Amino acid sequence: MDGGDPQPIGVLGVGTMGAGIVQLAAQTGHPVVACDQSVEALEKAQRYVREGLSRFAARDAFPAEEADEHYARIHWTVNLEAMAGVDAVIEAIVEKVAPKKEVFAALDAILAPDALLLTNTSSISITDLASATNRPDKVCGTHFFTPPPVREAVEVPRGLLTSDETVERAKALITSFGKLPVVVNKDVPGFVANRFLMPMIIEAARLLEEGVASKEDIDLLVKKGIGFPIGPFELGDFIGLDVALDVTAYVHEELGEPYYTPPRILKELVRAGRLGQKTGAGFYEYPEETE
Repeated sequence: MDGGDPQPIGVLGVGTMGAGIVQLAAQTGHPVVACDQSVEALEKAQRYVREGLSRFAARDAFPAEEADEHYARIHWTVNLEAMAGVDAVIEAIVEKVAPKKEVFAALDAILAPDALLLTNTSSISITDLASATNRPDKVCGTHFFTPPPVREAVEVPRGLLTSDETVERAKALITSFGKLPVVVNKDVPGFVANRFLMPMIIEAARLLEEGVASKEDIDLLVKKGIGFPIGPFELGDFIGLDVALDVTAYVHEELGEPYYTPPRILKELVRAGRLGQKTGAGFYEYPEETE
């Protein structure tokens, strides 16, 4: 993994985050095995990556003729065993403990002994996920932000048994993507970023529920008053309200603090299938774009 050609990596789960990581890795020279159990998810991710590469080429991030070269580095598959030859796998499936531990155990049995198991979790204990493997020293967090090809920093939370070597390897991989790794030294629920972001969404939802102000005016004050680039309701819709609910519920369960009780409106929207931009409706409506 020192020098030479970019190392082959795997990405497990190609939803919005996983697809973005696939694009990022491929456009920085890495051969990528992109795996998902859903053929529909793979097809959607293929469109996402092609469109993303085209946008980067249009912004002169690389010559237009290179977009096809980058895309050709990706092997799309439903077969988990196709990951066997990669140096590291970045897991990006649903933000729930049980499914993540299940795939970590499966990957542990497939990967070479020295391969890293990395997770894009934004809140779940790295130590807990590592306990499903026989290589807890080689398990580490690599929490990308939405959208991964654009956001500069990547949160790197380490588990209790994560080795210093693994942290350095994870940092080197992120750096090879052209991103800035930021290490989180303690394995706390929500790490750093979501301990800031989730309270903002919680407070905004409670203010809305209490009739203090409209969602539009709350977002407007946060953007034009406080100076944030995005309002809390816009942010929730952007990252996915199902993800926001999973993260908030996990932090609430782990810390046992009433403050992190998920707001009722967030649960109701998720139950209604209004998950944000990805479903066309969340706190706001998102009409389909026409060609």
